Amino acid sequence: MPVITVIKPRRSLVPASIPTAGNIELGELVLNIPDGKFYTKDASGIVKEVGGAGAVNLQGVTDISGVTTNNITLNGSNLVFEGLVENAFETTLTVAEPTSDRTITLPNQSGTVAMDGDALAYSIVFGG
Repeated sequence: MPVITVIKPRRSLVPASIPTAGNIELGELVLNIPDGKFYTKDASGIVKEVGGAGAVNLQGVTDISGVTTNNITLNGSNLVFEGLVENAFETTLTVAEPTSDRTITLPNQSGTVAMDGDALAYSIVFGG
């Protein structure tokens, strides 16, 4: 009977565990078993997920200062902003179901966007 060599990459049983650059060698494969994801370190010392749809995500794009000239389309999704302190309170930017194409242009200036019910902003804009 032939001898079978079993090759086992370094692995983790901790969900969402990603190796750090300091604990993985260049080109080494690390498997996160609960997440089903492989990671490796490239020549510049950056740990990257290898293959699969999960290999590209918004965090990964922004970590490397990714910029796009394409539109970003959110189908039925909101933009949720967390403050500096991660807690139960967020600000959500959402839209009503559109019945036509709409464009909202923010002015080229710093300031605060006025909300419905803001009497001071109403009086400034509409003089009432």
